[in-house]
Formats: sequence, C-alpha cells, structure tokens
Amino acid sequence: MPQPPGVLPEPDSALPDALPRLDDEGAPAEDTLPPDAFVTPDPALPDSGDQTLDDLYQRLAQAKSAAEAHPFEQRILKRLVATGSATLDLMVGWSTTAASAKRFPVSLDLLDQVLLQKPDYAEGYNRRATIYYMQDEYTRAIADIDRALAIEPRHFGALSGLAMIMREIDQEARALEIYRRLEALHPNLPDVRKAIDELTLAVDGRPI
Repeated sequence: MPQPPGVLPEPDSALPDALPRLDDEGAPAEDTLPPDAFVTPDPALPDSGDQTLDDLYQRLAQAKSAAEAHPFEQRILKRLVATGSATLDLMVGWSTTAASAKRFPVSLDLLDQVLLQKPDYAEGYNRRATIYYMQDEYTRAIADIDRALAIEPRHFGALSGLAMIMREIDQEARALEIYRRLEALHPNLPDVRKAIDELTLAVDGRPI
C-alpha cells in the first residue's frame, strides 16, 4: 500500500507475498530484530515544511529536555527517511519488514535497488549498515555509515551506530570523539552522556 513520502508502510500490509515470512523449517518466524533496530518517525507528528533541516538541527541542539527535543528529532527523521518517491518509500518499508523477520538477503537486495536509483539517500546507507552490523559484518557497516555521513554529517542515527561499533572493537578514543560530536548535535539523546562519562574514564583515566 503506497504511503506519502517519508512515511514507511505498516509492516503487515507492506510486505508483498513474494517476500518470505517463514523460518527455514516453514514455521512462522519468531526470532525477530529488536523493535528499535530501525528508527522511524512518528507518523502522527506533522512535518513543518517552513523549517529547513538547518533550522531543525539548530533547534534540536538548543533543546533543554528530551520532551522539547522530540518534535525536532521527529521532523528531522521524516526528512531523512523520505526518498522523494512513493515507490522507493514502499521498497524501504519492505526492506524494514524483511529485516525485522531476519530475512537479511531480501532486505539488502531491496536497499541495493533503492540506492541504485537514489545514490544520495543517506538513510538507505544507514539502514544497510544496520543490517550488516546485525550480521557482524563490521567493515561493510562502517563503510556504509561513512557513506551516510558523507551525505549528511549530522545524521545522528549513523553517528550512534558508528560510536557503538567503535566501542565494540575497542576503539574507545574514537568512540569518545564520536559521542562528543553526537552530544553537541543532539544533547538529549538517551545514554549519550553516560557513554561519554564511561569512555572519558576509560580513555583519560579520570571522570570529567
């Protein structure tokens, strides 16, 4: 079911019959990704078309609380998720549904097709990086995060993913640098301050 640009289809209605919903034994797939593996904007929050992305990021950085930051975060996500094409939006939705059922090859194939048609789609690279990460393909994940950040350096989802990977591969100084960049961009993002405190102690040997 096609949706307006920037709004992902609902999983049950979006997944075409050609995409598998069963596990390898033909049973319903129960082992799914965490529900927050792919962050999607709240469809109930309307976009404010008179605000540029620069405006939204500025308001996000200036927000004094998570509640104040929320509408700006959501409007940014709407802009990032939108491909500008109803067809490509639908394919992104199918990819998300396939990934949630751990049908990673199907999900990757769909994202590959989207990125072939829209190579400047930062969120596409970010989502493909997430799937690579779920398969422990860190080199590919980092490469796609780098592509996403080359297009949109303020993509806080991509920055969060990169910081997490850096921690997992024991690149703590690099992770700290990214988390500090992330805090300046989105100071109310959950757990960023905690990560900075932990990494500062690990890297510098003292609390900040």
